[in-house]
Amino acid sequence: MESVVYEDPDRLDVVDVAAIVLSVLAPGLGHVILGQTLKGLLILALVVASCGVGYIAAAVIALDAYCVARARKQREVGDWELFPERCRSLGIC
Repeated sequence: MESVVYEDPDRLDVVDVAAIVLSVLAPGLGHVILGQTLKGLLILALVVASCGVGYIAAAVIALDAYCVARARKQREVGDWELFPERCRSLGIC
Protein backbone atom coordinates (compact mmCIF):
# COMPACT_ATOMS: atom_id res chain seq x y z
CA MET A 1 0.00 0.00 0.00
CA GLU A 2 1.27 3.45 -0.90
CA SER A 3 2.09 5.81 1.96
CA VAL A 4 0.53 9.26 1.71
CA VAL A 5 1.45 12.33 3.77
CA TYR A 6 -1.47 14.61 4.63
CA GLU A 7 -1.27 18.29 5.59
CA ASP A 8 -3.71 17.82 8.49
CA PRO A 9 -3.47 14.24 9.81
CA ASP A 10 -6.25 14.87 12.34
CA ARG A 11 -8.87 15.63 9.70
CA LEU A 12 -10.83 12.80 8.09
CA ASP A 13 -11.54 13.12 4.39
CA VAL A 14 -14.59 11.96 2.42
CA VAL A 15 -13.08 8.52 1.74
CA ASP A 16 -12.42 7.98 5.45
CA VAL A 17 -15.97 8.92 6.43
CA ALA A 18 -17.43 6.74 3.67
CA ALA A 19 -15.31 3.81 4.87
CA ILE A 20 -16.53 4.21 8.45
CA VAL A 21 -20.18 4.45 7.36
CA LEU A 22 -19.80 1.41 5.10
CA SER A 23 -18.27 -0.51 8.01
CA VAL A 24 -21.50 -0.02 9.91
CA LEU A 25 -23.78 -0.88 6.98
CA ALA A 26 -21.69 -3.73 5.54
CA PRO A 27 -18.92 -4.72 7.97
CA GLY A 28 -15.68 -5.20 6.08
CA LEU A 29 -16.28 -2.93 3.10
CA GLY A 30 -14.80 0.06 4.87
CA HIS A 31 -11.56 -1.84 5.42
CA VAL A 32 -11.47 -2.72 1.71
CA ILE A 33 -11.75 1.00 0.86
CA LEU A 34 -8.99 1.82 3.36
CA GLY A 35 -6.63 -0.64 1.68
CA GLN A 36 -6.97 -3.61 4.03
CA THR A 37 -8.57 -5.72 1.30
CA LEU A 38 -8.07 -9.24 2.66
CA LYS A 39 -9.04 -8.22 6.18
CA GLY A 40 -12.19 -6.52 4.88
CA LEU A 41 -13.21 -9.46 2.71
CA LEU A 42 -12.68 -11.86 5.61
CA ILE A 43 -14.86 -9.73 7.90
CA LEU A 44 -17.56 -9.51 5.22
CA ALA A 45 -17.42 -13.27 4.59
CA LEU A 46 -17.75 -14.01 8.31
CA VAL A 47 -20.77 -11.71 8.63
CA VAL A 48 -22.45 -13.36 5.63
CA ALA A 49 -21.56 -16.87 6.84
CA SER A 50 -23.02 -16.13 10.25
CA CYS A 51 -26.34 -15.14 8.63
CA GLY A 52 -25.98 -11.62 9.92
CA VAL A 53 -25.08 -12.41 13.52
CA GLY A 54 -21.84 -10.59 12.78
CA TYR A 55 -23.75 -7.32 12.75
CA ILE A 56 -23.54 -7.42 16.52
CA ALA A 57 -19.85 -6.71 16.08
CA ALA A 58 -20.49 -3.88 13.59
CA ALA A 59 -19.72 -1.14 16.13
CA VAL A 60 -16.35 -2.70 16.96
CA ILE A 61 -15.59 -3.15 13.26
CA ALA A 62 -16.52 0.48 12.55
CA LEU A 63 -14.28 1.63 15.43
CA ASP A 64 -11.39 -0.31 13.89
CA ALA A 65 -12.08 1.32 10.51
CA TYR A 66 -12.02 4.73 12.21
CA CYS A 67 -8.68 3.92 13.88
CA VAL A 68 -7.24 2.70 10.57
CA ALA A 69 -8.45 5.87 8.80
CA ARG A 70 -6.74 8.04 11.40
CA ALA A 71 -3.50 6.05 11.50
CA ARG A 72 -3.07 5.92 7.72
CA LYS A 73 -2.87 9.71 7.67
CA GLN A 74 0.37 9.51 9.66
CA ARG A 75 1.96 6.25 8.51
CA GLU A 76 1.47 3.12 6.45
CA VAL A 77 -0.97 0.70 8.08
CA GLY A 78 -0.42 -3.05 7.79
CA ASP A 79 -2.96 -5.23 5.96
CA TRP A 80 -4.02 -7.07 9.13
CA GLU A 81 -3.39 -4.34 11.71
CA LEU A 82 -6.20 -4.05 14.24
CA PHE A 83 -6.91 -0.84 16.15
CA PRO A 84 -3.69 0.93 15.10
CA GLU A 85 -1.96 2.31 18.15
CA ARG A 86 -5.09 1.21 20.01
CA CYS A 87 -6.48 4.50 18.76
CA ARG A 88 -4.15 6.24 21.13
CA SER A 89 -4.89 3.90 23.99
CA LEU A 90 -8.62 4.06 23.19
CA GLY A 91 -8.83 7.73 23.98
CA ILE A 92 -10.35 7.41 20.47
CA CYS A 93 -7.68 9.47 18.77
